Amino acid sequence: MLAKFRNQKRWWLRYWILSLFSATIFTGLISLSEAADYPNKPIQLIVPFAPGGGGDITARLISPKVSALLGQAVAVVNKPGGGSVLGTYAAMATPPDGYTILSIHPPQISAPLVNKDVTFDIHRDFIMINLAVTSPSLVIVKKDAPWKTLEEFIAEAKKNPGKLTYSSIGYGGTAHFSGELFKMSAGTDLSHVPMDGTAPAVTAVLGGHINVTFPEFGAVYKYLQAGSLRALAVMDKKRLKIFPEIPTTVEKGYPELITASWGGFAVIVKTPKLAIDKLEKAFKEALKDKELMEKFETTGWVVENLASEEATRFVAKDQQDKIKVARALKMVPK
Repeated sequence: MLAKFRNQKRWWLRYWILSLFSATIFTGLISLSEAADYPNKPIQLIVPFAPGGGGDITARLISPKVSALLGQAVAVVNKPGGGSVLGTYAAMATPPDGYTILSIHPPQISAPLVNKDVTFDIHRDFIMINLAVTSPSLVIVKKDAPWKTLEEFIAEAKKNPGKLTYSSIGYGGTAHFSGELFKMSAGTDLSHVPMDGTAPAVTAVLGGHINVTFPEFGAVYKYLQAGSLRALAVMDKKRLKIFPEIPTTVEKGYPELITASWGGFAVIVKTPKLAIDKLEKAFKEALKDKELMEKFETTGWVVENLASEEATRFVAKDQQDKIKVARALKMVPK
């Protein structure tokens, strides 16, 4: 009787192991089949900023081309808040199946450096598929602001420490780093007013509620063209081709005052490699399109079009640069 019970126990154990093994293989085959068929439904491209900013413009320019190459709709979904934090967490909460793409920008790299509650890490939690564009930051004031030159603004700021304000897309964003670096380089004290996106930060300057902001050129190109904003300087070594009359911070005597924004795209870790490869190829091809390149370049963005491996190295370097700035300026996590 005991021998019979043991035999039955062994049989059920073998059956359970075989069933589990078969189910694992079957699930793997289904996943492989689904990945090979990718994409077979619409894809969402999450932009963690408000509409109208540089990240939003970049996503909306490229998404139609990527959609045409993939044969599926690529819908841009804005999820602003926390200077990119809310949108990034929203992407992390979706399945790693390739049907969610996250727009990646400097604030998502710097947020963990300045906010103790931010636990994501772009290198750990996402896989870069493309580093699309870069754009230098500018020192921007309202068109009828009393300061017509960088020297005049700095002189005013020194006379009234803490009274002049600057806006940014949020604590830890590129404009925040630019503003703090500006204060350190120019020996001034400006009050930081964080907002939920480039568009609100720029609008606050347009309305005269904030004195200055430090956005990427691509986000304020139209305002400069229309004459509603004034650029006191380009935070770079080179002048802009489109607005060559705007001086650089380097030629004004601030060689260390160089900052830029950039835009890329990533998917969640554990996304099937076949899906990643298809997305990487689609973004690479889309950014080779002459018409698209001209649109980017005429709105202040330089097309980089770096594929996954190069994009990862680019973002890693930017992170290291921001760590150095955060330490030098003692920008401790809040």
